[in-house]
Amino acid sequence: MKNIDFSKENLSFLYDNLRQSDKKELNFYIDNKKDFIKMCIENKKRAYFLSDDKNRPIAIGGVKKIDNSTGQIWLLSTKYFKKHKVYLMKYIFSKIEEFKKEYSILFNYIYLENFDALIWLKKCGFKVLDTNDKRFKLFYFKKEEN
Repeated sequence: MKNIDFSKENLSFLYDNLRQSDKKELNFYIDNKKDFIKMCIENKKRAYFLSDDKNRPIAIGGVKKIDNSTGQIWLLSTKYFKKHKVYLMKYIFSKIEEFKKEYSILFNYIYLENFDALIWLKKCGFKVLDTNDKRFKLFYFKKEEN
């Protein structure tokens, strides 16, 4: 897997091939492909975009800076990620460790059907804050608590 360009074509391919759980989660934030592409390009300074050996986009993720000490982590992957799941998990873990050095607080709202993300964030040391929301869980990492 390698980093690839944030081109409209690559972002469009990724959007069209998102895993169902990622697509459902994204639909709470973004209304359409155009807004998705705009969001990704705006956040590309703190993001990574990976492709497989066929140069197909596999995943995009990063951190959205909320303020100097707080960031919202995010990750979206395609249906092709299963072939590269182990590599992708290692890569995600290393990126999250980088983000933990930069931010005192990291968080994300995870759609309850996004089982992979729920597992990954727990393994990365994130805690769950109960919000009584039946669709999402709030995961957070706070330096002082770890």
